[in-house]
Amino acid sequence: MRKDRRPYLGRVKPYTWRNPRTGEQTPGIVLNAQHGVVAHLNATEALALADQLVDLAEKLPEATTSPQERQETPCEQSPLYTSQTLTNASGEPEQTLPASIAD
Repeated sequence: MRKDRRPYLGRVKPYTWRNPRTGEQTPGIVLNAQHGVVAHLNATEALALADQLVDLAEKLPEATTSPQERQETPCEQSPLYTSQTLTNASGEPEQTLPASIAD
């Protein structure tokens, strides 16, 4: 990790932890950072951490945003359903296909 970058959680997702020695499974949430798993929390631990994070965030002097490289960038593609015109590779409209044999 570069020394000029703040540590940051890369991903948080549901995950069932399996103890390799006993085989015991613990459903919960895993917190990943750049170099792997940082923590695995059960539901009670996750809620307690969330409460603490909210309490601390409310005490910060002002709302801040994460650096641009950590923000999700929206996909620039428009949804497929927005256009009813089919086009070929060159962008020219294609002939509409019949909806049924009778057409």
